This record gives sequence, C-alpha cells and structure tokens, in this order.
Amino acid sequence: MKRILSLALVLALTLSLCGCGRFVSILPGTEADVGATAAPVTEDEIAAAGDAFEEAPLLSFLSLDDFAASYYEQTPAALGYQPVLNGAAGCMAYVFDRASIIAACDTLRAMTVTGRAEGSDTDTRTYVLTMADGTAYTFTFAALEDGGWAVRSYTGDWAVSGGEALWDMPFPAYSGDFDVFDLYFSDDVRAFADNFYTNTPVSVGLRASSGVTETSEDPDAIVRAFEALKAASVIVVENEPDQHVDVTQQREYIFTMADGTAYSFAFAQRCLAVTANAAFGPVYYWLDGTDTLWNVAIEADSGAASFEGGTVADLRADIAAAAAAADGEGEDEIMNVFVEYDIDGETGYISLDGSVADDFMRGVAAVDVAGELAEDTTGDTFTVFVTLTVSVGPIIYFAGDTVQQLVGVNYVCDGGAMSELRAEVLRLAADYGTSNVGVDGS
Repeated sequence: MKRILSLALVLALTLSLCGCGRFVSILPGTEADVGATAAPVTEDEIAAAGDAFEEAPLLSFLSLDDFAASYYEQTPAALGYQPVLNGAAGCMAYVFDRASIIAACDTLRAMTVTGRAEGSDTDTRTYVLTMADGTAYTFTFAALEDGGWAVRSYTGDWAVSGGEALWDMPFPAYSGDFDVFDLYFSDDVRAFADNFYTNTPVSVGLRASSGVTETSEDPDAIVRAFEALKAASVIVVENEPDQHVDVTQQREYIFTMADGTAYSFAFAQRCLAVTANAAFGPVYYWLDGTDTLWNVAIEADSGAASFEGGTVADLRADIAAAAAAADGEGEDEIMNVFVEYDIDGETGYISLDGSVADDFMRGVAAVDVAGELAEDTTGDTFTVFVTLTVSVGPIIYFAGDTVQQLVGVNYVCDGGAMSELRAEVLRLAADYGTSNVGVDGS
C-alpha cells in the first residue's frame, strides 16, 4: 500500500506540474481520475517520493497520450531541430517529409523516463513538432555527463533512455545529405534534378524584382543555371527573416520543360525561399555558392547590371549610377544595400538603408577601377547588392583588390581604397551585421 501511495504521489506531481493536457496512466494495475485536479506537492513530499519513482513512457510522462494516439492520422506539418553547443544556439532547421516526422514521433513514443537527472545548461537539443493549425509540441533534451540525455520539463530534468534514431536524424544546415532540391521535400522536384540530363528543360527564365521575366533557350545557360543550383549549399537557416531578409529583393529562376511543366526556385536577397508545406509557410536558407548562379547570362536580360556581360566602362557606369542615387541625383533612390562578406576570417551579412546605405555607396564609388585584367583574384571577398527605387541596381563582386566583370574576368582596383572599403564593411558589420556561422549539430 505504501508503494502504491508513493507512486500515486509521483503521478500527481507529474500531472500538476506538467499539465499539458489529460494525464492517463498507462502503468498496469493503475487507474487515473482524469477529471480530478491534483493538489500542490511540497518539496518534502517530492523528496519522500523520490525513491518510489518507476520508469514511464516519455509521452505519458509529459501528458501527451492524446498526441501519441493521433499523430498517424494527424501528422505534424513540420519537425524542427535546434542545437545549443557550449552555450551557443544554432539555427532552427526543418524537415517536412512524413516519413521523417513519423519516425521522430515513433522515437519519442518509445523513449522512457528513468529518473531525475541534472542536465547541462550549455548543451541541449530542441525538437519542435508543428501541427497544421500552428500548435507546437516542444521537446528539449539536455546533455548528461555520462553521455546520455535528460528531458527538460516543468519539474526539472529527467533522464531518458532511447532516442538514438532522433539524435541521428539529418537536418539541413547540419548535414551534408541535403542539396538545394532536397529542401523542397517534393518527389517532383527531386525527379527534376535526378533526370535533368536525360530530360533537360527547354528554357530557363529569370524574373527579377521588376516582375519582368527574361527567358533563354540557350542549352549552355540552362545547364549552367542548373549546375549552379546543384552546387550551392546551405550555410544557415534564417529564423528571423522579418529582421534580416529584404523580401522585395527577389530573383526567381524558372526551368520550363517540353510539356510546359515549370520548376521555380525563388530567392529573397541571397536566401532561397522554400515553401515545402503550405500550412507551415516559407523557410529562408542562406546559400553558399550563389555567385555562379547570379552570373549566368540570361538572354535579353537588359534590366540586370550590365557589368555581368558588358565592359569595364559599363561597370564604372553602374557604380556611378548607384552613387548618383546616393547623392539624390535623378529619380532613383537607394532603397537598400545588402553586403555579404568574408573578411579577415569573419563571415556574415549586412543590410543597410537610409543615409548609412548612401554613405557606403559613395565609398564604393570612390574605388578606382583600372582597365587592366587582374591575374590574382585571391583574398577577402564581399558582394554588394544595391536595390534602387526605379531601375535595377547593380550587384558588385569584390575579391582581394579586384572587382568581377564576368565569371573568371576581374579588373584591378586601387589597393588603398579597397583596404579602406574592407575596413568599412567590418566596421558596419559590428553595428548592422549578422553572423552567418551556424552551430555544428553533429
């Protein structure tokens, strides 16, 4: 009898402090009054009952039996994962395929709470199951000194067994298993990528922020655009796009097949914007390797910066036009200047507007571009994207003391002015920048 009373006390404590819904005991030989409200439990009662704790299924322990019984029919729309290592939080990455989500739910249901534990405050893993209606179930696990894990709840940290399948699950930004096409979690997009060379699109189109779509049927342009997408990789998932992504800076690449089927890949600034589940909404991925895609020449794309296919004089004219907008000359004004940089080992991006953007573009215009081709393009890199109110602003690629005209064609810049410009980028990054470096979740 004493053992049964102690067990009842522990169950009452769990119901009282973890009340996320009805708690229905699944332990054999016990009954639960689901309509009753548990009385508050004192610290002395917790200590007295501690030795009587018996192992319990994780989802029952967290009062999630209803969820455990329904997730096959009402499968979550998304599964998110965010690690914290050494106190540094990584991005929240997502998977959307039903097989992975069901596997995660199965693993959570199979996990067992074994007793109290003291988890780490610096190393945790958080998993979030988001339903189609926006309801979210969050599970945070804290690392233990013995290599195990504890679930974090209102009543403290509790050691758990099982979970290996969840720990080993791959997520974008934390696993090399994902390419750009995998981010869509679509069989059609995956088949498009896998069959590209045997079922090649008949055209590739580029729709910029202006809304005008320019199309090329050049086989070389089609292949180059596809291979640039294929080679790109996820740097980090942007969890605060409303703060860090200017969605008005848009580029959309559209591959059209012979039967009229179209596959679209949309960017906001340098982020690939992917909606894998309509109920969940778009996810923004910062990609590495998009320079090659940006430099694919789409036929008749006269609205794009002319330096991508023109002369050094065109490049100078583009930069001068942006500087003129900064000075208030003509109808154009600078809406935004976005800078992606890799300087002195620091990697990140900056979004500038107002007088700060104007001043920065004046500094860019002050860099003299020589007429000679550069032999050495090594060194720190940064890319400047300019959004204008009337015309399409230039995209300017700097590498070392050079500026890019075409892929593989760079012109020499004044070294002193470039040093000052790089220093200015780092200075602005301290005030306006955001680090691109994610946390390794391995």
